[in-house]
Amino acid sequence: MNLNRQQKEKVVQFRGVTGASEKVAVDCLKMCSWAIEPAIDHFYTAGLQAAVTALDSRAIESMFASYKDSDGDTITGESIMRFCDDLGVEPADPVMLVVAYHFNAATMGEFTREEFVGGCTKLGCDSMDKLRKKLGDLRAELKANFRDIYTYAYKFSCEKGQKCVQLDTAIGMWQLLLTGDLAWPLLDQWCEFLTQHHNRPISKDTWVQLLDFAKTIRPDFSNFDSENSAWPYLIDEFVDHVRESRS
Repeated sequence: MNLNRQQKEKVVQFRGVTGASEKVAVDCLKMCSWAIEPAIDHFYTAGLQAAVTALDSRAIESMFASYKDSDGDTITGESIMRFCDDLGVEPADPVMLVVAYHFNAATMGEFTREEFVGGCTKLGCDSMDKLRKKLGDLRAELKANFRDIYTYAYKFSCEKGQKCVQLDTAIGMWQLLLTGDLAWPLLDQWCEFLTQHHNRPISKDTWVQLLDFAKTIRPDFSNFDSENSAWPYLIDEFVDHVRESRS
């Protein structure tokens, strides 16, 4: 299939949600003029999910039971580590954030029964072997669906009962996400600036707008306009700080 980059990214996103084959994904997307949400709606309303291999719900429940903590109905701590070991990934591997995104996990380092069972069902995985084989698609989705996963990461990183992300947690998440193919050249300077001059929790507004800043503003700030734009004050201060250090 001769697909352009944007179309390939939508196929990855569609398959990540539905578990459909590449052919079914392309057919649905073509029918809906490559609009992802209508294509997913069509997949379900047309009953195409029947073409996806039937899942064994009891096997998924058994998977959860094999990892859940002995004193509760969640997977945390050492149980999360064991889950990652069986997947063959490190807990800090970015692909685990994509897994959490599909599980719709509310809290970092914890999967409830509902999150685990619902997520595995959504991904079409009723065994660890199937989940391991899904990792390639999930890694591709991190790039194809980056903005949604990045936005999700903020809520995921908030401690229970808190509305803002603690600074050290936010820095760790930025260092996880804004590297590799998605690297931001000013990341180290940003993190150093926050540690030395901010040292407070990060608001959602700052979190969300930093991605736009990293994607649109050149590292030399030659296209940065503080007077006619509405960047958070923290980003304005960062630009002033770096410009001063360079002068």
